[in-house]
Amino acid sequence: VSYGITPVLVAFCRRKSTRLTAVVGGLVMALAMLFASFANELHQVVISYGFMFGIGCGMVRETSVLMVSQYFKRKRQNVEIIASMGAGLGLTMFTNLLNELITAVGWRHGLQAISAMLASLFFIGMFYRSASLYHPQRRAILHLKDMSKKKGKDKNKIENKPPYFDFTTLRLKSLQVILLCTSLSSFGAYSPIIYFVPMAVAEGLGDRAIMLQTFMGLGMTAGSIGFGCIVVSRSKQCVISRQYLLQTSIFGI
Repeated sequence: VSYGITPVLVAFCRRKSTRLTAVVGGLVMALAMLFASFANELHQVVISYGFMFGIGCGMVRETSVLMVSQYFKRKRQNVEIIASMGAGLGLTMFTNLLNELITAVGWRHGLQAISAMLASLFFIGMFYRSASLYHPQRRAILHLKDMSKKKGKDKNKIENKPPYFDFTTLRLKSLQVILLCTSLSSFGAYSPIIYFVPMAVAEGLGDRAIMLQTFMGLGMTAGSIGFGCIVVSRSKQCVISRQYLLQTSIFGI
């Protein structure tokens, strides 16, 4: 759900407000987790945790990516490496945190404690500000905008806004191949996260299954750092095409 609504969220952020989307996303995530803690039927869990939480997660994730792209132009690749580490660290931390909370206070109170933590995303989103506010020539830019308004040059302002959906890039053959490879590799990337613990418990590992998922999260973090450094490195002695690096990563998955 979170990845399916990504085009709609990005289009909304480009035309409206990134901060508003982040704030609403943090609120939706916290409320969805809270509603899931009071669920008594399976369909209630699917609606709250599967649907509502997925929408909120997509809103928070995409707004954070957009803010990174606004503030970091030259060093964006290095920042993306740090951001990609969050998936592995989050898997490591929340696997043990959820296990301890559910063991100590039960799954209902455990989810309520997680919802209280997720409420912090609501307040963090309030601090999102456009990078143009910190531009060194901001006053000059605002002056030019005011002059254009006085001269009536912005009568077609609505027409100049970017469209909600732009499908022209999908005509590129190279992009179609990349999308196909990404969708196929996603099965191998996310299947262990979903099925690893249930299969380990079925094999009789018990509590050690949590430790295995912890090491998997640490492996994701180490892989993000190592492979990211290889991708962004510009060594004159060893030059590797990024196409080959992408093929290697898909083969590894």
